[in-house]
Amino acid sequence: MGDENAIRAAEGSSIMENKHNSLIGFLVYDAQRCIFRSLETALKPYDITPGQWNLINQLERAGELSQKELAQITRKEQATITRYLDTLERKGLIVRNKHKSDRRAHAISITDKARELIRVVQPATLDRANQLIEGIDQRELDTFVDVLARLKANAERIGDGD
Repeated sequence: MGDENAIRAAEGSSIMENKHNSLIGFLVYDAQRCIFRSLETALKPYDITPGQWNLINQLERAGELSQKELAQITRKEQATITRYLDTLERKGLIVRNKHKSDRRAHAISITDKARELIRVVQPATLDRANQLIEGIDQRELDTFVDVLARLKANAERIGDGD
């Protein structure tokens, strides 16, 4: 009898593991990790990480931003943003100036060196993005983007369960 229960428990565990791997959250996470690694590979020759790349692109679009604003836009913890900014500053890609209205904050902006990096790297990232969507027609992409937006909206609506 004990062996039968152990077998049923093992079978149930196996079914749950298989079910887990087919859940939408896992599939999105797994795809995101693969896409991230692909971008990481494309950026490696330029000595920049996807996280750093995202920050300088956000700053290029917005102009000056505070660290708090960058954290909100990128959905990263402020400690993570601080590490990224420290590295980008050492590389000469960003500058931190006194914020005009908040003496405790810095206004962060990109340098000409970062603008040049964006100009050089952008074609490689666009090429990688095009490689990722090979074999997927526009209608499928439109549907995917729509479904992804709805998944995001649902996740934001239900929050963390509190």
